[in-house]
Amino acid sequence: MRFAFLLPLFGGLPAHASAFEVPPVEARLVVAGGIQDGAYRAALELDLPDGWHTYWRNPGDAGIPPIFDVARSENLKDFTVDYPVPVRRTDGAGTSMIYEGRLLLPIRAVPARLGAPVTLTVRVLYGLCAEVCVPAEADVTARLDPVAAVDPVASNDIAAFQARVPVRVADDRLTIDHVGFDAKAARGSAEVSVADDGHLVDLFVTGPSKWYAASPETVGTTDGRRRFSVALEGPSGATGTDGVELSFVLVEKDHAYEIIRRLDAMAK
Repeated sequence: MRFAFLLPLFGGLPAHASAFEVPPVEARLVVAGGIQDGAYRAALELDLPDGWHTYWRNPGDAGIPPIFDVARSENLKDFTVDYPVPVRRTDGAGTSMIYEGRLLLPIRAVPARLGAPVTLTVRVLYGLCAEVCVPAEADVTARLDPVAAVDPVASNDIAAFQARVPVRVADDRLTIDHVGFDAKAARGSAEVSVADDGHLVDLFVTGPSKWYAASPETVGTTDGRRRFSVALEGPSGATGTDGVELSFVLVEKDHAYEIIRRLDAMAK
């Protein structure tokens, strides 16, 4: 179901969706100003209309993640995007991880030549959904100058959304308890347990390229650990999960953490 959604979204708009009035989305690059630790801090801002949403890096059962293209940028060596914690949405189409309202996706842009400005040109394709889902595109440009003054408003806005980005940690609060995989169908599941002291709000997961990890489903609580099942689907020809890494996002009441687990190393 997740992959079937991609074809109408970018291969051509369905007739019923093309007739639907789609409100405009304001998009721009927010720039903190100056350079810190060899990189510029910026963010893609999308002001989503009321009742409409877009998707996290793993959209879930339907939808697509934002797809970035920075090929037209100048003096750009490295470009990374951070994703704040999304909201889980469940409806007749399944479960999706979404963003609503004003969204800033923090960006780290590293120049190829440190003393020279960067022309950051970002083209992003994303899904915009309400009763229907339609393709949306933003094409925005900003000049990143090493001698530019810090913009306190932009800097604070970026910092506020950066604070909602999961912090990567390496600890034992999450374990993979069992992995099953059917090589003929290229499908399987992972049983996961998370230490829960009453602060755990939700769990999200993202698989590597060509792998799909479904939204974790709660299956119970035992000995202070909440247990989840994660359905997996591998690419054609996948014979197992050895070497496959999953990125788990643990959302607590005041913090969010990212934990990486290799399925072969953690399976029991």
